[in-house]
Amino acid sequence: MSKCKSLIWVALFLIVLVSPPFTFFFLGPYVDGANYENRSIESKPVFSLSNYESFSQEYEKYYNDHIPFRNQLIQFSSKLDFFLFRQSSNDNVDIGKEGWLFYCNDEDHNPVEQSLGYWHFTQEELRTIAENLVVTKESLNKKGIEFVLFIAPNKETIYGDYLPDYYQVRNNYTSTDQMVDYLRENTDIRVVYPKEELLEMRRKNPNIVLYHKLDTHWNFAGGYIGANSLAKELGIGMPLLSEVTIEQQFASSGDLTNMLNISIENGDIDYNITNISALNTENEKWDFLTEFIYHTPGADQRKLFVCRDSFATSLAPALATQFEESLWVHGSIFEQQRVLDYNTNIFVYETVERYENSLLNFRILY
Repeated sequence: MSKCKSLIWVALFLIVLVSPPFTFFFLGPYVDGANYENRSIESKPVFSLSNYESFSQEYEKYYNDHIPFRNQLIQFSSKLDFFLFRQSSNDNVDIGKEGWLFYCNDEDHNPVEQSLGYWHFTQEELRTIAENLVVTKESLNKKGIEFVLFIAPNKETIYGDYLPDYYQVRNNYTSTDQMVDYLRENTDIRVVYPKEELLEMRRKNPNIVLYHKLDTHWNFAGGYIGANSLAKELGIGMPLLSEVTIEQQFASSGDLTNMLNISIENGDIDYNITNISALNTENEKWDFLTEFIYHTPGADQRKLFVCRDSFATSLAPALATQFEESLWVHGSIFEQQRVLDYNTNIFVYETVERYENSLLNFRILY
């Protein structure tokens, strides 16, 4: 009898051991096997005389990346960490108060530490940024083109009170405050940094959320505040957020929840904003990685060219209603000549503040 039981246990163990690959053989085509990690997964190695010593290690790496139900297991583990233990499964994501998520990647200009004043520019760096922007402005002005620098505040700058308590403010005067003040005191560069406008909106209208809880970006309400500030600098009187139609919507995921391999049903808030203008706006092209093209017949006839990053996604739809022609080109594919080819009247360099270091290397020279 004992021998029979032992055989049964051995059989059960073998079933548990082989059942995932066996089940995956039949269900594999219907199981999510996509790569959600910010890296390339290992390809299957081919044995040869040149790799016979490393083949076992290479195959182990390959198997670990292709183990049956890998995504499902990772997601299950991530959900346990987040929902049960309130822990982050990704070192680059912090879980803040009331479910707010924050991006804290040290290798990607950590916006948490930046907002808490952990580091500042050197005087030499400030002079370099100023010189680059002055050269850019003068070069554009010679071609009859206005130049404006737009800095979108980090999420942590506006909603830093939701950061985990283990973070401490080192300096309320941040690198962005330092750079903006330096440019305003030492150059005639037109700078729009709507930090105070966003904070004021939070104080006056706490029920309107301006940034995503589950994402690094501002939502369409925050983007509208930014667009309004930029339009004001350009001499355009856009209606205030309180003067347009704003309809609340829900979202279930963002770039930060994706990094945690989770989804939170209706866990985030965005808005549909309409009646900004009596004119009709046409979105001819919308490609996140390349460019947005908008037309609003009858609006301001100055042609707007924006060199942008991802924060323009929620900025462009509102500001585009104020210009007859606007082109929003991602910085990764930006070419100086295209500014002239577009017959640009206004050039805006838009960057989120965590990437303000890009100004150390940005310069337009014709």
